[in-house]
Amino acid sequence: MTKKSRISVRIDTKTKERALHVLNSMGLDISSAINMYLKRIGDTGALPFTPAMSFVDQLQVAEADVKAGRIKSFKTVDALMKDLYSDVDD
Repeated sequence: MTKKSRISVRIDTKTKERALHVLNSMGLDISSAINMYLKRIGDTGALPFTPAMSFVDQLQVAEADVKAGRIKSFKTVDALMKDLYSDVDD
């Protein structure tokens, strides 16, 4: 028999409740879902999803856009609106 280990995870209550609702509708409990998740990581050597960019990564992309001149700035709302609608056909 395989020896079992205990894992303790802290998560906000709302996220836990939302996840439990989904898992219960699938006939799973949270322990089974976490076991499935960790087994998949162990079997494939990767996460079973592509993580979204972190805030730091997003900031670096934004900074690169600014440096490359791909970001516009406007002194007035009217100037912004004129630019936004400049490509719109009447």
